[in-house]
Amino acid sequence: MYNPICLIHNPINGRHRHPGRTFPPPFPSAGRSLTIMSVTSAVANAAAAAAAAGTGKKAAQVQLQAELNNDDEWNKFLLRDGLLVIDVYTEWCGPCIGMVGNLKKIKVEIGGDNLHLAVAKADTIGCLSRFRNRSEPTWMFISGGQLINVVFGADAPRLARTIVEELKNEELVKKGERERPTRAPHELTPPEQEVALAQAKLLQLRKEKEAAAAAAERLERREARAVALEVHFNDVCPALMMPHSQKNIRKVSDALEPYGVIVADKCPLVLGKDGAKVLGVEDPEFAKPETAMALLERPALVLLLKKLPDKEGSVIELVRRAIYNEGIESDEDDTKKSLAEELRANGIPGVFVPTDRHQRASALDLFFPKMVSAVAAPLTAPEPPHVAMILGAWQRRAVLNIIASKLPSRLLRYGFFKDADVEQPTLLCKTIDQYEERPEKDFSETIVLMISVGVTDPGAEGAPVTEGVPHELLSLGPLWVSEDAVLGKEECARFFPPGYSEPEKKPGPKPKKKKKKRHDTREETADNVDAPPGTAPDTEAGDGSVEGDPDPEGEEEGEEREEEGQGDGDGEAEEGEELLLDKGTSPPPVND
Repeated sequence: MYNPICLIHNPINGRHRHPGRTFPPPFPSAGRSLTIMSVTSAVANAAAAAAAAGTGKKAAQVQLQAELNNDDEWNKFLLRDGLLVIDVYTEWCGPCIGMVGNLKKIKVEIGGDNLHLAVAKADTIGCLSRFRNRSEPTWMFISGGQLINVVFGADAPRLARTIVEELKNEELVKKGERERPTRAPHELTPPEQEVALAQAKLLQLRKEKEAAAAAAERLERREARAVALEVHFNDVCPALMMPHSQKNIRKVSDALEPYGVIVADKCPLVLGKDGAKVLGVEDPEFAKPETAMALLERPALVLLLKKLPDKEGSVIELVRRAIYNEGIESDEDDTKKSLAEELRANGIPGVFVPTDRHQRASALDLFFPKMVSAVAAPLTAPEPPHVAMILGAWQRRAVLNIIASKLPSRLLRYGFFKDADVEQPTLLCKTIDQYEERPEKDFSETIVLMISVGVTDPGAEGAPVTEGVPHELLSLGPLWVSEDAVLGKEECARFFPPGYSEPEKKPGPKPKKKKKKRHDTREETADNVDAPPGTAPDTEAGDGSVEGDPDPEGEEEGEEREEEGQGDGDGEAEEGEELLLDKGTSPPPVND
Protein backbone atom coordinates (compact mmCIF):
# COMPACT_ATOMS: atom_id res chain seq x y z
CA MET A 1 0.00 0.00 0.00
CA TYR A 2 1.23 3.52 -0.88
CA ASN A 3 1.38 6.16 1.79
CA PRO A 4 -0.81 9.11 0.68
CA ILE A 5 1.37 11.69 2.44
CA CYS A 6 4.59 10.42 0.94
CA LEU A 7 5.78 12.79 -1.83
CA ILE A 8 9.00 12.05 -3.71
CA HIS A 9 11.30 14.99 -4.57
CA ASN A 10 12.37 15.25 -8.20
CA PRO A 11 15.99 16.52 -8.28
CA ILE A 12 15.82 17.38 -11.98
CA ASN A 13 13.30 20.20 -11.90
CA GLY A 14 13.21 20.90 -8.16
CA ARG A 15 9.54 19.91 -7.89
CA HIS A 16 7.63 17.16 -6.01
CA ARG A 17 5.64 14.39 -7.64
CA HIS A 18 3.20 11.80 -6.32
CA PRO A 19 4.53 8.24 -6.63
CA GLY A 20 1.25 6.74 -7.73
CA ARG A 21 -2.38 6.13 -7.00
CA THR A 22 -3.39 5.89 -3.27
CA PHE A 23 -5.87 3.55 -1.63
CA PRO A 24 -8.33 4.51 1.13
CA PRO A 25 -7.08 3.90 4.67
CA PRO A 26 -8.68 1.15 6.82
CA PHE A 27 -10.14 3.61 9.38
CA PRO A 28 -12.47 6.40 8.17
CA SER A 29 -11.48 8.85 10.94
CA ALA A 30 -7.85 8.27 10.35
CA GLY A 31 -8.43 8.59 6.63
CA ARG A 32 -10.11 11.97 7.09
CA SER A 33 -7.26 13.30 9.20
CA LEU A 34 -4.70 11.80 6.90
CA THR A 35 -6.45 13.37 3.95
CA ILE A 36 -6.42 16.78 5.61
CA MET A 37 -2.75 16.31 6.49
CA SER A 38 -2.05 15.22 2.94
CA VAL A 39 -3.74 18.27 1.45
CA THR A 40 -2.04 20.59 3.91
CA SER A 41 1.35 19.03 3.28
CA ALA A 42 0.81 19.11 -0.45
CA VAL A 43 -0.06 22.82 -0.37
CA ALA A 44 2.93 23.59 1.83
CA ASN A 45 5.23 21.48 -0.30
CA ALA A 46 3.86 23.05 -3.47
CA ALA A 47 4.55 26.55 -2.10
CA ALA A 48 8.04 25.52 -1.05
CA ALA A 49 8.58 23.90 -4.43
CA ALA A 50 7.49 27.08 -6.23
CA ALA A 51 9.86 29.19 -4.14
CA ALA A 52 12.65 26.69 -4.68
CA ALA A 53 11.93 26.64 -8.39
CA GLY A 54 12.21 30.44 -8.63
CA THR A 55 15.40 30.45 -6.60
CA GLY A 56 16.71 27.59 -8.67
CA LYS A 57 16.18 29.49 -11.91
CA LYS A 58 18.03 32.53 -10.63
CA ALA A 59 20.82 30.40 -9.27
CA ALA A 60 21.02 28.53 -12.56
CA GLN A 61 21.30 31.76 -14.47
CA VAL A 62 24.06 33.05 -12.21
CA GLN A 63 25.85 29.73 -12.38
CA LEU A 64 25.41 29.49 -16.15
CA GLN A 65 27.07 32.82 -16.95
CA ALA A 66 29.10 34.59 -14.27
CA GLU A 67 29.66 38.35 -14.41
CA LEU A 68 33.24 39.52 -13.92
CA ASN A 69 33.64 43.23 -13.24
CA ASN A 70 37.01 43.58 -11.49
CA ASP A 71 40.37 41.89 -11.05
CA ASP A 72 39.32 39.95 -7.93
CA GLU A 73 36.32 38.36 -9.63
CA TRP A 74 38.49 37.59 -12.66
CA ASN A 75 41.19 35.88 -10.63
CA LYS A 76 38.67 33.80 -8.66
CA PHE A 77 36.93 32.63 -11.82
CA LEU A 78 40.24 31.46 -13.36
CA LEU A 79 40.66 29.01 -10.45
CA ARG A 80 37.74 26.87 -11.64
CA ASP A 81 38.41 23.46 -13.14
CA GLY A 82 37.42 22.73 -16.71
CA LEU A 83 37.11 24.90 -19.80
CA LEU A 84 36.32 28.59 -19.24
CA VAL A 85 34.62 30.45 -22.10
CA ILE A 86 34.56 34.20 -21.44
CA ASP A 87 32.72 36.82 -23.47
CA VAL A 88 34.92 39.95 -23.24
CA TYR A 89 33.10 43.25 -23.85
CA THR A 90 33.43 46.97 -23.33
CA GLU A 91 30.92 49.02 -21.39
CA TRP A 92 29.81 51.18 -24.30
CA CYS A 93 29.14 48.15 -26.51
CA GLY A 94 27.93 45.45 -24.08
CA PRO A 95 28.22 41.63 -24.21
CA CYS A 96 27.01 39.50 -27.11
CA ILE A 97 23.40 38.71 -26.17
CA GLY A 98 22.62 36.77 -29.34
CA MET A 99 24.97 33.91 -28.40
CA VAL A 100 23.52 33.25 -24.93
CA GLY A 101 20.96 30.71 -26.19
CA ASN A 102 23.56 28.70 -28.09
CA LEU A 103 25.92 28.69 -25.11
CA LYS A 104 23.16 27.43 -22.79
CA LYS A 105 22.40 24.60 -25.16
CA ILE A 106 26.06 23.61 -25.49
CA LYS A 107 26.57 23.69 -21.73
CA VAL A 108 23.50 21.56 -20.99
CA GLU A 109 23.99 19.03 -23.78
CA ILE A 110 27.79 18.76 -24.01
CA GLY A 111 29.74 20.72 -21.43
CA GLY A 112 28.08 20.10 -18.11
CA ASP A 113 30.38 20.78 -15.16
CA ASN A 114 33.43 20.83 -17.43
CA LEU A 115 32.27 24.05 -19.13
CA HIS A 116 32.00 27.41 -17.34
CA LEU A 117 30.69 30.57 -19.00
CA ALA A 118 31.23 34.21 -18.04
CA VAL A 119 31.06 37.76 -19.32
CA ALA A 120 33.98 40.06 -18.41
CA LYS A 121 34.12 43.86 -18.63
CA ALA A 122 37.45 44.81 -20.21
CA ASP A 123 37.20 48.41 -18.98
CA THR A 124 37.76 47.43 -15.33
CA ILE A 125 39.97 44.32 -15.62
CA GLY A 126 43.67 45.00 -16.14
CA CYS A 127 44.39 41.68 -17.84
CA LEU A 128 41.92 42.56 -20.64
CA SER A 129 43.22 46.04 -21.47
CA ARG A 130 44.00 45.08 -25.07
CA PHE A 131 40.29 44.47 -25.75
CA ARG A 132 39.08 47.89 -24.60
CA ASN A 133 37.19 50.23 -26.93
CA ARG A 134 36.41 47.39 -29.36
CA SER A 135 32.97 46.55 -30.70
CA GLU A 136 33.83 43.13 -32.16
CA PRO A 137 32.64 40.19 -29.98
CA THR A 138 35.62 38.47 -28.34
CA TRP A 139 35.63 34.98 -26.79
CA MET A 140 38.52 33.81 -24.64
CA PHE A 141 39.13 30.09 -23.91
CA ILE A 142 41.05 29.53 -20.68
CA SER A 143 41.90 26.34 -18.84
CA GLY A 144 44.24 25.77 -15.93
CA GLY A 145 44.96 29.51 -15.83
CA GLN A 146 46.35 29.39 -19.39
CA LEU A 147 44.93 31.07 -22.49
CA ILE A 148 44.41 28.34 -25.08
CA ASN A 149 42.36 30.13 -27.76
CA VAL A 150 40.64 33.39 -28.76
CA VAL A 151 37.72 33.67 -31.19
CA PHE A 152 36.55 36.97 -32.66
CA GLY A 153 33.11 37.66 -34.12
CA ALA A 154 29.56 36.42 -33.52
CA ASP A 155 29.89 33.30 -35.69
CA ALA A 156 27.72 30.77 -33.81
CA PRO A 157 28.77 27.62 -35.75
CA ARG A 158 32.44 28.48 -35.44
CA LEU A 159 32.12 29.19 -31.72
CA ALA A 160 30.28 25.91 -31.16
CA ARG A 161 32.92 23.94 -33.07
CA THR A 162 35.69 25.60 -31.08
CA ILE A 163 34.00 24.77 -27.76
CA VAL A 164 33.57 21.11 -28.77
CA GLU A 165 37.20 20.86 -29.91
CA GLU A 166 38.57 22.49 -26.77
CA LEU A 167 36.44 20.22 -24.54
CA LYS A 168 37.93 17.19 -26.28
CA ASN A 169 41.42 18.64 -25.87
CA GLU A 170 40.77 19.11 -22.15
CA GLU A 171 39.80 15.46 -21.82
CA LEU A 172 43.07 14.49 -23.51
CA VAL A 173 44.99 16.81 -21.17
CA LYS A 174 43.40 15.15 -18.13
CA LYS A 175 44.36 11.72 -19.49
CA GLY A 176 47.92 12.90 -20.03
CA GLU A 177 47.74 12.43 -23.80
CA ARG A 178 48.09 16.13 -24.60
CA GLU A 179 49.94 19.14 -23.17
CA ARG A 180 48.16 22.37 -22.50
CA PRO A 181 49.82 25.48 -24.06
CA THR A 182 51.54 27.76 -21.57
CA ARG A 183 50.28 31.26 -22.28
CA ALA A 184 49.12 33.83 -19.74
CA PRO A 185 45.70 35.43 -20.38
CA HIS A 186 47.30 38.83 -21.03
CA GLU A 187 49.59 37.42 -23.75
CA LEU A 188 48.66 37.34 -27.44
CA THR A 189 47.82 34.15 -29.27
CA PRO A 190 49.58 33.52 -32.62
CA PRO A 191 46.53 34.69 -34.64
CA GLU A 192 46.33 37.78 -32.44
CA GLN A 193 50.01 38.45 -32.99
CA GLU A 194 49.53 38.36 -36.76
CA VAL A 195 46.56 40.71 -36.57
CA ALA A 196 48.40 43.02 -34.18
CA LEU A 197 51.44 43.10 -36.48
CA ALA A 198 49.29 43.94 -39.50
CA GLN A 199 47.45 46.64 -37.56
CA ALA A 200 50.75 48.08 -36.31
CA LYS A 201 52.01 48.36 -39.89
CA LEU A 202 48.81 50.07 -41.02
CA LEU A 203 48.96 52.40 -38.03
CA GLN A 204 52.58 53.28 -38.77
CA LEU A 205 51.80 54.00 -42.41
CA ARG A 206 48.85 56.12 -41.39
CA LYS A 207 50.95 58.11 -38.90
CA GLU A 208 53.65 58.69 -41.50
CA LYS A 209 51.04 59.80 -44.00
CA GLU A 210 49.41 62.16 -41.52
CA ALA A 211 52.79 63.54 -40.38
CA ALA A 212 53.85 64.23 -43.97
CA ALA A 213 50.54 65.95 -44.68
CA ALA A 214 50.85 68.02 -41.49
CA ALA A 215 54.41 69.07 -42.40
CA ALA A 216 53.32 70.10 -45.90
CA GLU A 217 50.40 72.07 -44.48
CA ARG A 218 52.65 73.78 -41.94
CA LEU A 219 55.13 74.75 -44.66
CA GLU A 220 52.32 76.14 -46.78
CA ARG A 221 51.00 78.22 -43.87
CA ARG A 222 54.46 79.55 -43.05
CA GLU A 223 55.09 80.51 -46.67
CA ALA A 224 51.76 82.31 -46.89
CA ARG A 225 52.50 84.19 -43.68
CA ALA A 226 56.01 85.14 -44.83
CA VAL A 227 54.66 86.52 -48.10
CA ALA A 228 51.98 88.53 -46.26
CA LEU A 229 54.50 90.14 -43.87
CA GLU A 230 57.26 90.77 -46.42
CA VAL A 231 55.16 93.52 -47.95
CA HIS A 232 55.51 95.58 -44.76
CA PHE A 233 58.63 94.20 -43.04
CA ASN A 234 61.05 93.27 -45.80
CA ASP A 235 63.86 95.46 -44.38
CA VAL A 236 63.20 94.53 -40.73
CA CYS A 237 64.59 91.67 -38.66
CA PRO A 238 63.43 90.84 -35.10
CA ALA A 239 65.89 89.55 -32.49
CA LEU A 240 65.85 88.55 -28.85
CA MET A 241 68.45 88.93 -26.12
CA MET A 242 68.28 86.59 -23.13
CA PRO A 243 68.03 88.09 -19.63
CA HIS A 244 71.70 87.39 -18.83
CA SER A 245 72.98 89.08 -22.03
CA GLN A 246 70.95 92.30 -22.00
CA LYS A 247 73.83 94.27 -20.53
CA ASN A 248 75.72 93.70 -23.81
CA ILE A 249 73.23 95.60 -25.96
CA ARG A 250 75.95 98.08 -26.84
CA LYS A 251 78.16 95.32 -28.27
CA VAL A 252 75.30 94.16 -30.47
CA SER A 253 74.66 97.69 -31.72
CA ASP A 254 78.34 98.25 -32.49
CA ALA A 255 78.59 94.89 -34.31
CA LEU A 256 75.60 95.75 -36.52
CA GLU A 257 76.68 99.28 -37.45
CA PRO A 258 79.34 98.31 -40.07
CA TYR A 259 76.71 96.28 -41.92
CA GLY A 260 74.23 99.13 -42.19
CA VAL A 261 71.78 97.78 -39.59
CA ILE A 262 70.47 99.80 -36.63
CA VAL A 263 68.40 99.00 -33.56
CA ALA A 264 65.12 100.72 -34.44
CA ASP A 265 63.23 99.66 -31.32
CA LYS A 266 63.64 97.58 -28.17
CA CYS A 267 61.39 96.57 -25.33
CA PRO A 268 61.30 94.00 -22.50
CA LEU A 269 58.98 91.03 -22.95
CA VAL A 270 57.96 88.04 -20.83
CA LEU A 271 57.31 85.27 -23.31
CA GLY A 272 55.50 82.91 -20.97
CA LYS A 273 55.15 79.19 -21.37
CA ASP A 274 53.48 79.21 -24.79
CA GLY A 275 55.84 81.83 -26.18
CA ALA A 276 58.89 79.91 -25.01
CA LYS A 277 57.44 76.80 -26.65
CA VAL A 278 57.00 78.57 -29.98
CA LEU A 279 60.53 79.90 -29.80
CA GLY A 280 61.81 76.41 -28.99
CA VAL A 281 60.17 75.06 -32.14
CA GLU A 282 61.92 77.70 -34.25
CA ASP A 283 65.33 77.11 -32.66
CA PRO A 284 66.06 73.78 -30.87
CA GLU A 285 68.58 75.52 -28.59
CA PHE A 286 65.73 77.45 -26.98
CA ALA A 287 63.75 74.25 -26.43
CA LYS A 288 66.12 73.11 -23.68
CA PRO A 289 64.54 73.16 -20.19
CA GLU A 290 67.17 75.50 -18.70
CA THR A 291 66.74 78.00 -21.55
CA ALA A 292 62.93 77.93 -21.34
CA MET A 293 63.12 78.36 -17.56
CA ALA A 294 65.34 81.43 -17.98
CA LEU A 295 62.69 82.99 -20.26
CA LEU A 296 59.98 82.33 -17.68
CA GLU A 297 61.83 83.78 -14.70
CA ARG A 298 62.86 87.19 -16.10
CA PRO A 299 61.84 89.35 -19.08
CA ALA A 300 63.88 89.11 -22.25
CA LEU A 301 64.77 92.07 -24.45
CA VAL A 302 63.31 92.01 -27.96
CA LEU A 303 64.98 94.11 -30.67
CA LEU A 304 63.62 95.46 -33.94
CA LEU A 305 66.61 95.68 -36.29
CA LYS A 306 66.26 97.75 -39.45
CA LYS A 307 68.46 97.95 -42.54
CA LEU A 308 69.43 101.41 -43.74
CA PRO A 309 68.02 102.42 -47.15
CA ASP A 310 71.39 102.69 -48.87
CA LYS A 311 72.47 99.18 -47.87
CA GLU A 312 71.97 96.28 -50.27
CA GLY A 313 71.26 92.66 -49.41
CA SER A 314 68.93 90.77 -47.12
CA VAL A 315 68.61 92.18 -43.63
CA ILE A 316 68.53 88.66 -42.17
CA GLU A 317 71.84 87.76 -43.82
CA LEU A 318 73.44 91.03 -42.69
CA VAL A 319 72.39 90.53 -39.06
CA ARG A 320 73.55 86.91 -38.92
CA ARG A 321 76.86 87.93 -40.53
CA ALA A 322 77.41 90.51 -37.82
CA ILE A 323 76.41 88.32 -34.86
CA TYR A 324 77.23 84.76 -35.99
CA ASN A 325 80.04 85.50 -38.52
CA GLU A 326 78.08 83.59 -41.16
CA GLY A 327 79.35 84.01 -44.73
CA ILE A 328 82.56 85.79 -43.70
CA GLU A 329 85.80 84.59 -45.29
CA SER A 330 88.73 85.73 -43.13
CA ASP A 331 92.45 84.97 -43.17
CA GLU A 332 92.50 85.40 -39.42
CA ASP A 333 92.48 82.56 -36.92
CA ASP A 334 89.27 80.53 -37.24
CA THR A 335 89.16 80.10 -33.49
CA LYS A 336 87.99 83.66 -33.02
CA LYS A 337 84.63 83.65 -31.24
CA SER A 338 81.57 85.25 -32.74
CA LEU A 339 79.43 87.67 -30.76
CA ALA A 340 76.80 84.98 -30.30
CA GLU A 341 79.35 82.68 -28.67
CA GLU A 342 80.56 85.48 -26.40
CA LEU A 343 77.02 86.06 -25.19
CA ARG A 344 76.48 82.38 -24.34
CA ALA A 345 76.64 81.56 -20.61
CA ASN A 346 76.39 78.18 -18.88
CA GLY A 347 75.26 76.53 -22.09
CA ILE A 348 72.37 79.00 -22.53
CA PRO A 349 72.41 81.03 -25.76
CA GLY A 350 72.49 84.79 -25.36
CA VAL A 351 70.73 85.91 -28.52
CA PHE A 352 68.19 84.69 -31.07
CA VAL A 353 68.13 85.81 -34.70
CA PRO A 354 65.85 84.18 -37.32
CA THR A 355 67.61 82.15 -40.00
CA ASP A 356 65.11 82.68 -42.84
CA ARG A 357 61.98 84.57 -43.85
CA HIS A 358 59.71 81.94 -42.28
CA GLN A 359 61.34 82.31 -38.87
CA ARG A 360 61.24 86.08 -39.27
CA ALA A 361 57.47 86.03 -39.80
CA SER A 362 56.99 83.76 -36.78
CA ALA A 363 59.24 85.95 -34.60
CA LEU A 364 57.39 89.11 -35.66
CA ASP A 365 54.05 87.56 -34.67
CA LEU A 366 55.55 86.47 -31.36
CA PHE A 367 57.58 89.56 -30.39
CA PHE A 368 55.54 92.42 -31.93
CA PRO A 369 51.91 91.26 -32.22
CA LYS A 370 50.37 94.76 -31.99
CA MET A 371 52.63 96.19 -34.68
CA VAL A 372 51.92 93.26 -37.01
CA SER A 373 48.15 93.25 -36.44
CA ALA A 374 48.01 96.94 -37.40
CA VAL A 375 49.05 96.19 -41.00
CA ALA A 376 48.24 92.49 -41.52
CA ALA A 377 45.41 90.13 -40.71
CA PRO A 378 45.90 88.17 -37.48
CA LEU A 379 47.27 84.67 -37.73
CA THR A 380 44.50 82.05 -37.49
CA ALA A 381 45.06 78.82 -35.60
CA PRO A 382 45.22 75.67 -37.76
CA GLU A 383 42.35 73.21 -37.59
CA PRO A 384 43.07 70.02 -35.67
CA PRO A 385 43.18 66.73 -37.61
CA HIS A 386 39.63 65.61 -38.33
CA VAL A 387 37.52 63.03 -40.15
CA ALA A 388 34.06 62.92 -41.67
CA MET A 389 31.45 60.75 -39.96
CA ILE A 390 28.05 60.04 -41.52
CA LEU A 391 25.02 58.78 -39.60
CA GLY A 392 21.32 58.53 -40.35
CA ALA A 393 19.43 61.78 -39.84
CA TRP A 394 16.95 59.89 -37.64
CA GLN A 395 19.82 59.52 -35.14
CA ARG A 396 20.37 63.28 -34.91
CA ARG A 397 19.08 63.70 -31.37
CA ALA A 398 21.18 60.87 -29.96
CA VAL A 399 24.24 62.15 -31.83
CA LEU A 400 23.94 65.75 -30.66
CA ASN A 401 23.12 64.69 -27.09
CA ILE A 402 26.30 62.59 -26.91
CA ILE A 403 28.36 65.46 -28.31
CA ALA A 404 26.83 68.04 -25.97
CA SER A 405 27.33 65.90 -22.85
CA LYS A 406 30.64 64.13 -23.55
CA LEU A 407 32.36 65.59 -26.62
CA PRO A 408 31.62 69.32 -26.80
CA SER A 409 35.08 70.24 -28.10
CA ARG A 410 35.34 67.45 -30.69
CA LEU A 411 32.59 68.66 -33.04
CA LEU A 412 33.94 71.21 -35.52
CA ARG A 413 31.00 71.42 -37.95
CA TYR A 414 27.89 69.49 -38.86
CA GLY A 415 25.07 69.56 -41.37
CA PHE A 416 22.19 67.59 -42.87
CA PHE A 417 22.54 66.11 -46.35
CA LYS A 418 20.36 64.33 -48.87
CA ASP A 419 22.18 60.98 -48.61
CA ALA A 420 25.53 59.39 -47.75
CA ASP A 421 27.27 60.34 -51.00
CA VAL A 422 30.85 61.30 -50.11
CA GLU A 423 31.92 62.36 -53.61
CA GLN A 424 29.09 64.77 -54.44
CA PRO A 425 27.15 65.64 -51.28
CA THR A 426 23.90 67.59 -51.44
CA LEU A 427 23.33 69.96 -48.51
CA LEU A 428 19.82 70.23 -47.07
CA CYS A 429 20.40 72.52 -44.07
CA LYS A 430 23.06 73.43 -41.54
CA THR A 431 21.34 73.26 -38.16
CA ILE A 432 18.99 70.91 -36.38
CA ASP A 433 16.40 73.66 -36.01
CA GLN A 434 16.29 74.10 -39.77
CA TYR A 435 15.99 70.35 -40.23
CA GLU A 436 13.13 70.06 -37.75
CA GLU A 437 11.23 72.72 -39.70
CA ARG A 438 11.40 70.64 -42.87
CA PRO A 439 7.87 69.33 -43.57
CA GLU A 440 9.05 66.12 -45.22
CA LYS A 441 11.87 63.83 -44.15
CA ASP A 442 13.28 60.72 -45.77
CA PHE A 443 15.12 57.66 -44.50
CA SER A 444 18.04 58.34 -46.85
CA GLU A 445 18.82 61.73 -45.30
CA THR A 446 21.97 61.90 -43.18
CA ILE A 447 23.74 64.02 -40.59
CA VAL A 448 27.43 64.55 -41.34
CA LEU A 449 29.89 65.41 -38.57
CA MET A 450 33.31 66.99 -38.87
CA ILE A 451 34.92 65.32 -35.84
CA SER A 452 38.32 66.18 -34.42
CA VAL A 453 40.54 63.12 -33.96
CA GLY A 454 43.35 64.97 -32.22
CA VAL A 455 44.69 68.32 -31.13
CA THR A 456 47.18 70.68 -32.70
CA ASP A 457 50.07 71.67 -30.50
CA PRO A 458 50.05 75.49 -30.29
CA GLY A 459 53.84 75.50 -30.01
CA ALA A 460 54.51 73.27 -33.01
CA GLU A 461 51.93 74.61 -35.39
CA GLY A 462 50.53 71.81 -37.52
CA ALA A 463 51.98 68.95 -35.45
CA PRO A 464 48.98 66.74 -34.63
CA VAL A 465 48.52 64.69 -31.49
CA THR A 466 46.17 61.89 -32.53
CA GLU A 467 43.42 60.75 -30.17
CA GLY A 468 41.25 58.65 -32.49
CA VAL A 469 37.56 58.58 -33.35
CA PRO A 470 35.34 58.80 -30.23
CA HIS A 471 33.99 55.35 -29.39
CA GLU A 472 30.77 56.94 -28.09
CA LEU A 473 29.89 57.85 -31.69
CA LEU A 474 31.18 54.57 -33.10
CA SER A 475 28.70 52.72 -30.87
CA LEU A 476 25.85 54.32 -32.87
CA GLY A 477 26.90 52.44 -36.01
CA PRO A 478 27.91 55.22 -38.45
CA LEU A 479 27.37 54.74 -42.17
CA TRP A 480 30.80 56.14 -43.01
CA VAL A 481 34.00 57.13 -41.22
CA SER A 482 37.06 58.54 -42.99
CA GLU A 483 39.99 56.16 -43.18
CA ASP A 484 42.48 58.67 -41.76
CA ALA A 485 42.90 62.39 -41.10
CA VAL A 486 44.33 63.03 -44.58
CA LEU A 487 41.31 61.60 -46.39
CA GLY A 488 39.10 63.10 -43.70
CA LYS A 489 40.32 66.58 -44.57
CA GLU A 490 39.55 66.03 -48.26
CA GLU A 491 36.09 64.61 -47.54
CA CYS A 492 35.21 67.35 -45.05
CA ALA A 493 36.23 69.96 -47.65
CA ARG A 494 33.44 68.59 -49.87
CA PHE A 495 30.82 68.59 -47.14
CA PHE A 496 31.92 71.87 -45.54
CA PRO A 497 33.51 74.15 -48.18
CA PRO A 498 35.13 77.51 -47.29
CA GLY A 499 32.60 79.93 -45.91
CA TYR A 500 30.32 77.18 -44.60
CA SER A 501 30.38 78.49 -41.03
CA GLU A 502 29.74 82.10 -41.97
CA PRO A 503 26.30 83.31 -40.84
CA GLU A 504 23.70 83.30 -43.55
CA LYS A 505 22.32 86.63 -44.66
CA LYS A 506 18.66 86.87 -43.82
CA PRO A 507 16.46 88.54 -46.42
CA GLY A 508 15.39 91.99 -45.33
CA PRO A 509 11.73 92.88 -44.79
CA LYS A 510 9.75 93.73 -47.88
CA PRO A 511 9.07 97.45 -48.29
CA LYS A 512 5.56 98.39 -47.30
CA LYS A 513 3.36 100.08 -49.80
CA LYS A 514 2.50 103.60 -48.74
CA LYS A 515 -1.18 104.36 -48.62
CA LYS A 516 -2.41 107.58 -50.06
CA LYS A 517 -3.79 109.86 -47.39
CA ARG A 518 -6.77 112.02 -48.20
CA HIS A 519 -7.21 115.37 -46.54
CA ASP A 520 -10.31 115.36 -44.33
CA THR A 521 -12.33 118.56 -44.65
CA ARG A 522 -14.06 120.24 -41.80
CA GLU A 523 -17.39 119.49 -43.35
CA GLU A 524 -16.67 115.71 -43.29
CA THR A 525 -15.56 116.01 -39.67
CA ALA A 526 -18.66 117.87 -38.77
CA ASP A 527 -20.89 115.33 -40.47
CA ASN A 528 -19.36 112.53 -38.40
CA VAL A 529 -19.58 114.18 -34.99
CA ASP A 530 -22.56 112.07 -33.97
CA ALA A 531 -20.91 108.80 -34.94
CA PRO A 532 -20.60 106.26 -32.05
CA PRO A 533 -17.19 105.98 -30.41
CA GLY A 534 -14.80 103.40 -31.86
CA THR A 535 -16.18 103.61 -35.40
CA ALA A 536 -14.15 105.13 -38.19
CA PRO A 537 -15.72 107.42 -40.71
CA ASP A 538 -16.38 105.79 -44.09
CA THR A 539 -14.25 107.37 -46.76
CA GLU A 540 -14.00 106.39 -50.35
CA ALA A 541 -10.61 105.19 -51.57
CA GLY A 542 -9.17 105.98 -54.91
CA ASP A 543 -10.24 102.65 -56.40
CA GLY A 544 -13.86 103.12 -55.47
CA SER A 545 -13.79 100.84 -52.44
CA VAL A 546 -14.63 101.99 -48.97
CA GLU A 547 -11.78 102.28 -46.49
CA GLY A 548 -12.37 100.64 -43.11
CA ASP A 549 -14.84 98.07 -44.46
CA PRO A 550 -13.56 94.65 -45.47
CA ASP A 551 -13.85 93.73 -49.10
CA PRO A 552 -16.76 91.32 -49.39
CA GLU A 553 -15.20 89.60 -52.38
CA GLY A 554 -11.88 89.24 -50.55
CA GLU A 555 -13.70 87.85 -47.54
CA GLU A 556 -15.30 85.15 -49.66
CA GLU A 557 -11.94 84.29 -51.24
CA GLY A 558 -10.32 84.08 -47.80
CA GLU A 559 -13.03 81.71 -46.58
CA GLU A 560 -12.56 79.51 -49.63
CA ARG A 561 -8.77 79.43 -49.10
CA GLU A 562 -9.28 78.61 -45.43
CA GLU A 563 -11.52 75.70 -46.32
CA GLU A 564 -9.01 74.48 -48.89
CA GLY A 565 -6.20 74.69 -46.31
CA GLN A 566 -8.29 72.71 -43.84
CA GLY A 567 -8.94 70.07 -46.41
CA ASP A 568 -5.25 69.76 -47.24
CA GLY A 569 -4.31 69.53 -43.59
CA ASP A 570 -6.87 66.79 -42.98
CA GLY A 571 -5.60 64.91 -46.00
CA GLU A 572 -2.03 65.10 -44.74
CA ALA A 573 -3.11 63.90 -41.32
CA GLU A 574 -4.85 60.91 -42.87
CA GLU A 575 -1.74 60.06 -44.85
CA GLY A 576 0.40 60.41 -41.72
CA GLU A 577 -1.90 58.04 -39.85
CA GLU A 578 -1.34 55.39 -42.49
CA LEU A 579 2.47 55.54 -42.05
CA LEU A 580 3.78 53.03 -39.53
CA LEU A 581 7.13 54.80 -39.06
CA ASP A 582 8.07 58.40 -38.52
CA LYS A 583 10.84 59.09 -41.01
CA GLY A 584 12.14 61.88 -38.83
CA THR A 585 12.91 59.80 -35.73
CA SER A 586 12.68 56.12 -36.71
CA PRO A 587 15.34 53.95 -38.34
CA PRO A 588 14.76 52.85 -41.93
CA PRO A 589 12.77 49.62 -42.38
CA VAL A 590 14.69 46.42 -42.99
CA ASN A 591 14.11 44.97 -46.44
CA ASP A 592 13.62 41.21 -46.31
